[in-house]
Amino acid sequence: MYRHKRLALTMATMALGTGFALAAPAAHADNAEKAPRSAAAVDTARSAAAACPAPLHAYEYKRYTGGYKKFCKSDMKLSDNKYNNGHKVNDNLRSVKNLTRSCYWTLWTNYYNRGDHWTFHPWTWSSDLKDTRVKYKTSSLYKWCV
Repeated sequence: MYRHKRLALTMATMALGTGFALAAPAAHADNAEKAPRSAAAVDTARSAAAACPAPLHAYEYKRYTGGYKKFCKSDMKLSDNKYNNGHKVNDNLRSVKNLTRSCYWTLWTNYYNRGDHWTFHPWTWSSDLKDTRVKYKTSSLYKWCV
């Protein structure tokens, strides 16, 4: 009886090894068939990432909903901006995310970085600006990186 168990185990191991050996070349063949990306496509992807390396993600409503706007640099007058749904950004920010590693974003209640302010350190966010010093009145942004 012991001899039969050992024989069955050996046969199962061989069958399993053969199955893996046959499946492996097919998996690698799919990767080899892909066409290489053009240099222009690679440059476009790099330039898009480099164009806005540390953005502030701003949302029209609480809990990161409604219109969306990505700010790449300081903005002294938010009234000149619109969300992706066409609504004006000025005095209408409700939630923001600073998902950067080394940049700080300060929200100001008045144009040209005046009035009350609230700073978002790297990797911080607020799903409701009501809990901050600026409340729902944000008119300008300031960005600095270390």
